[in-house]
Amino acid sequence: MNALIEQYMRYNMDVVIVDTGHSYSGLCTYFGGKYITYTEQTPITMNPFAISESEYNIEKKDFLKTLIGLLLKGAEGIISQVEDTIFSNVISAYYSEHFMQGQAGCVKSLSFDSFYDFSVEKIREIKENEKVSFDLDEYRYVLKKFYRGGEHGTILNEKVDTSLLTERFIVFEIDSIKESKIFPIVTMIIMDVFLQKMRHRTAQRKALIIEEAWKAIASPLMASYILYLYKTVRKFWGEAIVVTQELGDILGNTVVKDSILNNSDTVCLLDQSKFKENYKEIAKLLAITDTEQKKIFTINQLDNTENRGRFKEVYIRRGSVGEVYGVEVSIFQYLAYTTEKPEKSAVEIYVHASGSYQQGLEAFVTDMLASGLSLGAFVSKINNAGHPVSGKTEYFKPDF
Repeated sequence: MNALIEQYMRYNMDVVIVDTGHSYSGLCTYFGGKYITYTEQTPITMNPFAISESEYNIEKKDFLKTLIGLLLKGAEGIISQVEDTIFSNVISAYYSEHFMQGQAGCVKSLSFDSFYDFSVEKIREIKENEKVSFDLDEYRYVLKKFYRGGEHGTILNEKVDTSLLTERFIVFEIDSIKESKIFPIVTMIIMDVFLQKMRHRTAQRKALIIEEAWKAIASPLMASYILYLYKTVRKFWGEAIVVTQELGDILGNTVVKDSILNNSDTVCLLDQSKFKENYKEIAKLLAITDTEQKKIFTINQLDNTENRGRFKEVYIRRGSVGEVYGVEVSIFQYLAYTTEKPEKSAVEIYVHASGSYQQGLEAFVTDMLASGLSLGAFVSKINNAGHPVSGKTEYFKPDF
C-alpha cells in the first residue's frame, strides 16, 4: 500500500487515509502531508449540518439520517421504519425552516446544536399529531452528549479545517479510539470530509483509503452510506480502497460482501497459503477461477530470490484475470514505509538531527552503508546511541 500511495502522490493525486496503526507516518512525513492523530484533547471535528442550499439533496439527507441513527443506536443498531420516517421529516423541516424562511425562521445557524434543539421540539410535535410511538426521552438523552457542553460536544459542531480541502496527503490516525463507541462516528465524519474534498478538488484525481477502520462502519446501519460513498466517489474522479489483513473479516460480513466487493473492480491479494486447504469459500466470494487460484498460490513460492534484493509478491486482478507481480523497493523506500518501531525510531533520530525527512533519510542510508553493518545492527547502534553516528557532518559525532 505504501508503494501504491507513493505512485499516486507522484502522479499528482490527492490521498486521504483512515488508519489505525501508524502505517503511513513515514511516507506522509516524506511528502510533507498532514498527519492528524485523534486524541481527547484534539478530536477530529466537523459540522456536517452546515451546507448551502445547493448542497442539500437526497444523498446528503440520507447521510444525515444515517448519522443520526448511528448516534442514537450505535454501529450495530437497527432503525425502524417509523424512526426512519421521523428522521427524514425532521431533517426536511429543519432545512426548510432555515432555507425557505431565511431570517424569519427559527433556525438561524446550521449545526448539530441547532438541529438537536429543533429536532426535540419537532419530534414532540410529530408524536402528538400523528400518534406514533417514538422514545423521545431516549433520543434526547443519548444525543445530548454530542450537544454543547456534552462529553463529545465539539465533534459535530466545529467547522472542518478548511486547509484539509486543498491538502494533497492526509492521514487520519484514529488508533486511540478504535475500541470506543465513537469510533464509527469519527470514521463516518472523516469519510464525509473526503466527500467535501472531492467536490472542491474537481481537477484532481483522489483516493480514499480505509484501513482496518472499515470494520467500524461495516454494519447494516451503514450499508446504504457505503454504497453512496462508492457511487459518489466515481462521479468525482476518485476511488475508494478498503484494506484488510484477514479475509475472514470479509467472509463473515454481509455488508462488506454486498456493498464493498460488488463495487471493487480491482482486487489485490498477498500470500494466501494459510487459506489453501479451505479456499473454496474465498474463491467463490471473489469469483476466482481454478486457473487464477494456481497463480495466487505461487505468491512468494517461486525460487527466484538468488542475487536479488528483498521483494514481496502480490496478485493483482482487474476484471476477471490477474497476474502475480514482484514488488521490490529501494532501501530509502523501505525505511519510509517500515512499520517496525526500532527502524522508525532510528530514522527519526536522523530526521530530527537533519531538520528534514529527506535529508535525514539520505544521511541514515549513507552512514549505514559506510558502517558496513546490516540494517538491523545499524538500527540497534543508532537507538542505543540516541543520536546519529557519522564523521561527515559537523553535528554528527564520529563513532566508527
